[in-house]
Amino acid sequence: MRFINYKALFPSRILMVVILLNACTPKDTTIKADLLATTKEQKDFAGVRFTVDKGVVTLSGECPTQMSKDKIEKTAKQTFGVKDVKNNIVIAPVVIGTDQQLKQAVDSLLKDYPGVEAITKDSVVYLQGKLADEQVMKLKDGINALKPKMVDAKLTSR
Repeated sequence: MRFINYKALFPSRILMVVILLNACTPKDTTIKADLLATTKEQKDFAGVRFTVDKGVVTLSGECPTQMSKDKIEKTAKQTFGVKDVKNNIVIAPVVIGTDQQLKQAVDSLLKDYPGVEAITKDSVVYLQGKLADEQVMKLKDGINALKPKMVDAKLTSR
């Protein structure tokens, strides 16, 4: 009768669990898309931008109160797959003007570009963040299709 050495199988089982857990971690594009879907109609998020890099959400922009800032951070932390949140939001008046529709359309495009954020002001779209070289033209074409006055892209290669 042969005996199985279960202790020898232990390292391979741990490796299998690690691989399975890694496969369950959502991609940055999924996290950004989930955050955009959650925040699209919430007034607290009107002046907020965010990027996602390796599961870390970086928040920037403005919100009107500390309570809004805390709510935004909590919402980001509760999004599946988020490992950490860096909250760089400044408390300041947020004006929802004619650019709100353009901002929402740009944000919808950016769900596929987790390392990029956009500021819309006076119908001009300012892009910043990290993006692969082969994706830059595709993003610019998508933004230009929204017919802003201008697109100012300050993107770095990753």
